[in-house]
Amino acid sequence: MNFEPRNRHLLVMKVEKEEGQQPSVLVPDGYAKTEEYTLLKVLDLSPDCSKVARKNEKVIVPTHLIQDVEVDGENFSIVLENHICGVVYNK
Repeated sequence: MNFEPRNRHLLVMKVEKEEGQQPSVLVPDGYAKTEEYTLLKVLDLSPDCSKVARKNEKVIVPTHLIQDVEVDGENFSIVLENHICGVVYNK
């Protein structure tokens, strides 16, 4: 199934972090730290989006503003273009 974003939304995919070393502090079972910001890869964008980001760029967005949508058993993550805080580039 294809999903084409509209109304200034971007179709995104969460960029998974590489697992580093285990923390040296004991935390309760089931504890999960919620990150304030999430690194996303732009898969597609609405035709009415400005030049904030382009396809395949990595962007930073507040985690709570990412919308996960399920359609016929497939999951899509979308975010509104004005929720993008910045674009991440490799030097």
